[in-house]
Amino acid sequence: MVSAAPTVTTVAKVVQKAAVACGVPKENLRLLQNGESPELADYLDLLPGKSAVALDAVGECRGKPLLYFVHRDRLSANAAQHAHELRSLRRELGSRGERAYLAIVEPGLVRVVPVSLKSRKDDWKPYRLGEDETSALFSRLSLGHYEGEGEPEKADYVFVAMFGLLDHVARKLAENDHQLDRSDVLSLVGRALFLRFLGDRGVVTEKHIQKISPYAKCLEDCFRDAPNSAHTCAWLDDTFNGDFLPLTQKGSRAWFQTTGKQTGGEIFKHLSAILRSEEPAGDAYQARLGMDWSQFDFAHVPVGLLSQVYEEFCWRWDHEDAKATSVFYTPRGIASYVVEEAFDGMRNPDQARVLDPACGAGVFLVLAFRRLYKERWDRIGQRPGTKEIRAILEQQLCGFDISESALRLAALSLYLTAIELDPKPTPPHKLRFNDLQGRVLFNRRTPEDPTKGAVLGSLDAGNLKGNRGKFQLVLCNPPWTSLGEKEKPVAAKFHEIGREVLRERKLLELGDTYENPDSVPDLPFIWRAMQWCERGGRMAFVLPARLLFKQGDIGQRAREAIFRAATVTGMLNCSNLSDTKVWPKMQQPFLLFFAQNRPSKPGHEIRFVTPHRDEALNERGEIRIDVKSIELVSQEQTFEEPWLWKALAIGTALDVEVVRKVKACGGRPLEKYWTEDLGLRFGNGYQIKANQKQVSAAHLHGLPDVSDTKLFSFSVDGEALARFKRATACFPREPELYVAPLVLVKEAPGVDRTQGRAWIANEDVAFNQSFHGFSGAGNKAGALLTSYLHLLVHTDIWMHYALHTSPKLGAERRVIYKEDLEEFLIIPWANLTTAQKKTVQQLSNRLLAEELDVFADIDAFFAGLYGLSSRDMEVIRDTLSVELPYGAVRKRACLPPREKDKEREKFRARVETVLRPFFKRLGKEISVTLETPASAVAATPYSILTIRVDAELGLEFDAEILPEVLAIANQTGASMVYHELPSALAVGVLNQYRYWTPSRARLCAAEILRQHMAPFER
Repeated sequence: MVSAAPTVTTVAKVVQKAAVACGVPKENLRLLQNGESPELADYLDLLPGKSAVALDAVGECRGKPLLYFVHRDRLSANAAQHAHELRSLRRELGSRGERAYLAIVEPGLVRVVPVSLKSRKDDWKPYRLGEDETSALFSRLSLGHYEGEGEPEKADYVFVAMFGLLDHVARKLAENDHQLDRSDVLSLVGRALFLRFLGDRGVVTEKHIQKISPYAKCLEDCFRDAPNSAHTCAWLDDTFNGDFLPLTQKGSRAWFQTTGKQTGGEIFKHLSAILRSEEPAGDAYQARLGMDWSQFDFAHVPVGLLSQVYEEFCWRWDHEDAKATSVFYTPRGIASYVVEEAFDGMRNPDQARVLDPACGAGVFLVLAFRRLYKERWDRIGQRPGTKEIRAILEQQLCGFDISESALRLAALSLYLTAIELDPKPTPPHKLRFNDLQGRVLFNRRTPEDPTKGAVLGSLDAGNLKGNRGKFQLVLCNPPWTSLGEKEKPVAAKFHEIGREVLRERKLLELGDTYENPDSVPDLPFIWRAMQWCERGGRMAFVLPARLLFKQGDIGQRAREAIFRAATVTGMLNCSNLSDTKVWPKMQQPFLLFFAQNRPSKPGHEIRFVTPHRDEALNERGEIRIDVKSIELVSQEQTFEEPWLWKALAIGTALDVEVVRKVKACGGRPLEKYWTEDLGLRFGNGYQIKANQKQVSAAHLHGLPDVSDTKLFSFSVDGEALARFKRATACFPREPELYVAPLVLVKEAPGVDRTQGRAWIANEDVAFNQSFHGFSGAGNKAGALLTSYLHLLVHTDIWMHYALHTSPKLGAERRVIYKEDLEEFLIIPWANLTTAQKKTVQQLSNRLLAEELDVFADIDAFFAGLYGLSSRDMEVIRDTLSVELPYGAVRKRACLPPREKDKEREKFRARVETVLRPFFKRLGKEISVTLETPASAVAATPYSILTIRVDAELGLEFDAEILPEVLAIANQTGASMVYHELPSALAVGVLNQYRYWTPSRARLCAAEILRQHMAPFER
């Protein structure tokens, strides 16, 4: 007897049940079989009838697809057809460029494989429903952990693969003997890509081909030869009103014939390869070039991804001007977060007018376009058609830039988006758009401006005409690069832009003194946004993190001016994520800045969150944002304590209190103490730069030359050094700086202080810029003073303070700057007792003798001087163990707690120790139990502690608690999850060591006492 096929309703229920069993929260599950709806706007290409196999559902994490589900019965029972369908499905999903996974739902289990353009039969990993490993699957995937086979080699594989093919084609076409102009190469490959997009999307079909090119029989023929190519380009130009990628002689037949001869016909082979959606068997061309355009399905390649590939491609090909004007594309993951956050909670979002005043290739405008479309759909209750889409494009979006080529890319991206969103984009004549130049996109490089390099552009006051207060949202990634000497006239106008807005907002005192820091145009774009945006409107920017971390007077005043002139609502500080795949090749720390366009009120608090570096996720280009770790920061407090932003970016509230104690110790800034109070010398060592003006370095000649930071541990042996032989240097410094006794503090101190952070030199030596030198010469206590300072820089106290207050250490650099030393507070030598001075001598002798057990005693001695408790020192040690900006420390922070060191047990015991006295006052006995066994830590993303009292002490752990904790974690991204039970509390702690330190245990206990006592009051 043959059983009846399952009904659609039955399949849906089975898939939902399987998804929940895999840990997908119900509210994160999108059911794709329900048909078109605003919440499925990002999956329109995967809905029934659009995909090779009818997908059932997708589990989203942080608003992005993570785990797709398809019921086994959606696939053919025929083995060959079954395999073909799976290959097609993986190709479709892989073309979307997401880090995601596909699960086939079968009776009692799911089989999971990473989404990839490549497919192997043995990639599938089975998970049995009902097992702990399965219930933790979604949570582990959300944290970047997957133990199966088939992961793409690179997180951005589609981007990298497509870029590589484009670059390969372009280089072949631009070879010198071909004599093709580089701009023509860019336009040709862009046109071929665009036509391939239209073909794979079904907008252009075989019945339309001859209207595009009369001699072509299929899409691939459109660039087969000169006549076909000329017809195809003419059709593209006519359809898009000339607002497209320009070609010499407008791509005439004669030009293509000449170009074909110059390239030996290679141009037509390369462009036709781009149009090829299926690879013919034994294709000699494909094999010869080692390339395969057929691996992509452009019906599923997101427009945002395609446009960013092409933008990066164009940027590389026009690198010199792009670098000069600070052009860096914003990764779509970051841009997407900015747009979604900016729109959330907005009144009448479907009606918003949006401006990007430095739009580049238009990634923000594309994403805003999609969001406006979804909002319009949600409001009117039906999917918007061509007319509504064109209205959004032409009436609600606006972009400025100073690059004509960038604006053409933006136009192309917006055209593609309009086609992608259109439920009925055919027949091809519907593709004809109004010209976007001068209507939506505006070139702000005037005829009077130089054709290359930085100009005032969008910031010119003339651009306010007709645009003042016109937009509900201004969002932007403005230029970050400081203008050079030749551009100082432009930079000089940045000051006045800020002053102008401050005066308009009646902040006259700030307006009179405002200076724009470092000749950088990023802040001027914020000031102009306050004029472009309507009052109460929204502003969202991607900015360098120096806005927060600058400690100089000009930087602090500029930050205060911005924060008073606008109401900053939140900042996502990504300073920990530079040099990761979150923003490839971005070496500067950055932040995402959100504000409302009205002056802030007294007492205003700013939401501030700093994602930790997470190797597993960051390698995949993703961020985990812990909404439970958002700090509400008093704006006024940051004006009084400008270092607070950096401290909160690195550490916790406990670290902030330690820094405050050090600042309240009664010490003197080291620079003032050393040079003013003691009259001694302090400075960076000599510099030799061949391309700079040289001066005499005669006073260094013959001195032992310290030029390598790895030569010694704690003291200098002059006999082991070569002598300084140069006659000149560009900065030789004054002779007194090199006179013994000396302390030479390494500019790059490294992670291990047992290797030495500074050296004592008891003879005159020369030293280079890798050291900061302190001379004690001329003071009768000079040797003692240098010993005292030498000890101080070997304390964890000093390193902790520098890490939390330096604008660059741990954010932008791994070095100690002269300013970091200058501002550290030192207890004057005269304030020490005779006994303390004797201790300094003893500790110094032990350190120079390389007794490595001395460091605990050094810390204890200075802790006494600075008024720090044992708990304060614990905070310092814990933070340095996970937050120093070195690879070994960062890796350690991301690894699970070590069982051999009983780190989880120490955490549990500390939580219990802190809580017990408070519960005793309530007359209750408490027990904190570590429920997750050590053997399960590697397989479970969170370990569970339960807190019980009195009658509940002997109860067994409920197996349902782990899935419930994981569901909360998946929703919040939290590193610590508090799940209140009827008479107990479960705490889930992410299995990364940074969250298992004793200091974190104290914070955990404090959070329980402050927010989660309800279960124990029943």
